[in-house]
Amino acid sequence: MRIMLIAPPIMDDHGLGMASIAMDAIRECPPYGIYLLHAVLCDAGYDAFLVDLIAPGTESVQDQPVEDMDLIAIGATSMSWPTALRVVAQIRTRNPNVPIVVGGIHPTMFDWYLMSEFDIDFVIRGEGEVALVALVEAIRTAQEPSTVPNLTWRSKEGKIVRNPAGRQLSAIELATAALPKYELLPKNVYQGLSIESSRGCAFDCSFCSTSYRKSFRAMPAQLFVDRLEYVIGFQDRTRQPFTHIVDDEFTLNVKRAVDIASEIHRRGLQPAIVYDSRATDLLKGELVENLAPYTYQFLLGAECGYDEGLKKIGKGTTTEILTQVAKILNKNGIADRADFSFILGLPWETAKEVEATCRFALGLNERYGVRVLLQWYCQIPGSRLWQEARDLGLVSEAMYNEPGFFRNLYLFRSAVKLTNEEIDRISRLVRIVGDVAAVKADGRRMVEYSHPESLRIYFPPGIYGRPNDSLQNLREVARADHRRVYKEKKDLGHKQALVNHSIDFLAGRPPKHPANVRADEGSDSSG
Repeated sequence: MRIMLIAPPIMDDHGLGMASIAMDAIRECPPYGIYLLHAVLCDAGYDAFLVDLIAPGTESVQDQPVEDMDLIAIGATSMSWPTALRVVAQIRTRNPNVPIVVGGIHPTMFDWYLMSEFDIDFVIRGEGEVALVALVEAIRTAQEPSTVPNLTWRSKEGKIVRNPAGRQLSAIELATAALPKYELLPKNVYQGLSIESSRGCAFDCSFCSTSYRKSFRAMPAQLFVDRLEYVIGFQDRTRQPFTHIVDDEFTLNVKRAVDIASEIHRRGLQPAIVYDSRATDLLKGELVENLAPYTYQFLLGAECGYDEGLKKIGKGTTTEILTQVAKILNKNGIADRADFSFILGLPWETAKEVEATCRFALGLNERYGVRVLLQWYCQIPGSRLWQEARDLGLVSEAMYNEPGFFRNLYLFRSAVKLTNEEIDRISRLVRIVGDVAAVKADGRRMVEYSHPESLRIYFPPGIYGRPNDSLQNLREVARADHRRVYKEKKDLGHKQALVNHSIDFLAGRPPKHPANVRADEGSDSSG
């Protein structure tokens, strides 16, 4: 069995052809999931072939041996799904009969729709380590895949079948699974490496679209450090010496995070780690002090700058807690390594709430030196807010088949309620403050912000500050001749009135001073 695994990038066409965008343009770290599944298949004894299209930033598989494959597996998010569809089309042109299985969060959510609309054979929902190996074995032995867990497939009669979900891997199974074969990593392409220490998150924030919410499985500290020590051995293949821990929340179990730091110290390792954290975690015990020596950068989901918004999100924190955390980070000398991420334009927000978030976020940067990320809300499938919008008939899964998500004005406007003028005003104010903060930080951008791309395209700055005179202009050109005739008639009537006025004067009759004779002209005539 020869299996090809493909990681498609997030791409868009800005007039110069398709190119990687967003996180895949930065190439911070390798796509961990597809590298992990490749290693799992290799360890199971299969001939697995990894095609990382994110590294070269292409959608093309023309140079890949798709004709020689017995199965092709493609992993996709909602943002990379349009690229995945283009890859499928290329494969079908060259190898119409090869089975294609897709996985990842987008296929997991919309398996029935994707199987109904597109030329794919299987969808793996959720975790793929067990399911993919079982599917490969079913194909190898020409067996019906009815026992493959998490699988959606099509029967011989053409009926779509959804096999039951299998059990989730335990923390020990995660910790002892195959490790990515980073010796295959192209050199000097990715910023750093990637690794997983836990899977899932115990929370369920209303805006969140990540997998495995309300589910948290964390590797034991010592077993994770074993994996970390192996991975950092490949740092010579990356542009920066850091390792991104791709967990949803690395510090959710505070004791485990402290134990990891202690084990790193005991072994004399010097990893530079990137991770995600929660504000409430950083207030517990001595977490900050223990992680500080190994922290390269970390993201803290602050989300809102007012308490009512934090309640609606379900974040379990307050602005006071966020302020305390910023103060602690400043005290420990790592405030500038913290990215406090905020969301602007949540569906219930007016300009008042967005401005409150901006003021709070910029104040944290000013007082404590943390970096601030201000991002406009995006309608990405998977969250409770997205599901509410779908239930109202505002969005659907069919809206994510074509490139251009960030350019899609409708998707932006289906959630963000502020007027264009309000957003433009906020953008100008944030940029001014951000420029000042950069000067204070010797040129480093301490406030990251982007004006919504859909508004930048369809409502450029030149539109603001001018009256909406389009209809007036149209009427002007449409009625130009009418206005000329009207003026000529008015002038002729005015002249005739002056003549009559003069005749009356010469005849000795009292002047009538018609209404259309101006007062100054009447007095001149009588003089």
